[in-house]
Amino acid sequence: MSSLWKTSGKVTSGGGSSISAAATGGDDVPMMGIKLIKEFEGCHLNAYPDPLTGGLPITIGWGSTRNKNGQPFQMGDSITQEEADELLITQCKNQFLPALRKIPHWNEMTDGKRGALLSFAYNLGAGFYGGDNFNTITKRLKNKEWDQVPDALYMYRNPGSNVEAGLARRRKAEGESWKKG
Repeated sequence: MSSLWKTSGKVTSGGGSSISAAATGGDDVPMMGIKLIKEFEGCHLNAYPDPLTGGLPITIGWGSTRNKNGQPFQMGDSITQEEADELLITQCKNQFLPALRKIPHWNEMTDGKRGALLSFAYNLGAGFYGGDNFNTITKRLKNKEWDQVPDALYMYRNPGSNVEAGLARRRKAEGESWKKG
């Protein structure tokens, strides 16, 4: 297997224009996860406030809240498309995949299953597995109750909030990715 992959697609920048995006990463980055992240985060080259809080954390690119040096983004910051793509891959490799690899049976999972969990973690935090508010998904993964994972993912959609509809769509897509493997 090649150590690099490339995926291209149309995305909309914060300014509303269509641009071509390419992401390059190692073969350990689940391509389905990158696809889901890009689909649901969208790419914004100018910093914007968090949709749920209307404030912090300030977000840019494909939903990144910190730059490559670990510093939080500020309103008024901007990045290029290339920087956004590189930041996504770097953050997945350095912040999310190390935690995800600790999930039992990770090595038995297909790209679709790993991708679903990468998208979920990117949205809710790398340390979700074993976290206080993640008992159901943790149990399903720990006990290899894989047929119940899609329903467990769907539970985490922030019911009653202004972001519930979008999160419901994302959780359904992650569930479909999990099922298809």
